[in-house]
Amino acid sequence: MADISQSASRGSIAEYLRHVQGLDAASAEREAAVIIDNFERMKAMGYIKGWCFDEGGHLDLIPTDQIAHLLGDEQQGY
Repeated sequence: MADISQSASRGSIAEYLRHVQGLDAASAEREAAVIIDNFERMKAMGYIKGWCFDEGGHLDLIPTDQIAHLLGDEQQGY
């Protein structure tokens, strides 16, 4: 997963928000767009490589190697 840019699409994030936060479809789409925009900014700043859903079905950020090292998360294997 070293070169991942994303693996959770806007649609899948919107669906997640509908189930987790009980949002209607239009609100979930708008919120998902904001989330993706924020993720893209974090990626451009070098904080994350991407985002995905973890094994438990939760939205997770994949830190860059430099950030993972600072956080002590080298064992995550991203």
